[in-house]
Amino acid sequence: MKISDNVERIDGTMANSYFMNLKGEKIIIDAGTPGSGRKIVAYLEYNKMKPDAVLITHYHPDHVGGLLSLYSRYHMDIYVPGDEASIISGTEKIPSKPFMPKLASMIMHAQHVKEIKPVSEMAFKGIESLHTPGHTRGSTSYIFAGESIIFSGDAAVNLRGKPGYNRAFSADAGMAEKSLEQIESLHCLILPGHGNMMDFRKSV
Repeated sequence: MKISDNVERIDGTMANSYFMNLKGEKIIIDAGTPGSGRKIVAYLEYNKMKPDAVLITHYHPDHVGGLLSLYSRYHMDIYVPGDEASIISGTEKIPSKPFMPKLASMIMHAQHVKEIKPVSEMAFKGIESLHTPGHTRGSTSYIFAGESIIFSGDAAVNLRGKPGYNRAFSADAGMAEKSLEQIESLHCLILPGHGNMMDFRKSV
């Protein structure tokens, strides 16, 4: 689904995955489930594009499960929240609490990718990372300032047309509430990990 001249939501993924053209740099935000990864590859092949990077918002399997399909095909850079790199690479087990993400990981059988970099090493001009913890300890959103867009992952999802978060999947409800308030205060177009976009831009 086309969102702007430079941003699209890739159709058919379990958790939302987005494509962004950042002054010629081709970037994917979140990689979906293992099955979603194949759909993202098909989208890129159909459009004859090779991604320069994938940005991950958090370690849950419906957001990182497609990384192996993407990396095996394109060997692009993968940037992840620094304090979740050990989980995404498989050197640390998924936390046992909350239980739902751990259960989802067991069901989806997402394979790990070790060739990852912390978001702190990301150097794309025009997009910045924002620590929005609570859903997970390292949950990170990405701000595309040129278009007043924030890719919020699951720090802000669409719940009946309004920004919210899923308590059953969140590690710290108090921190999640604060991150949600922070995202809303930015007055951006919110592109969430689940559900349709929500427009919080100020009217001119």
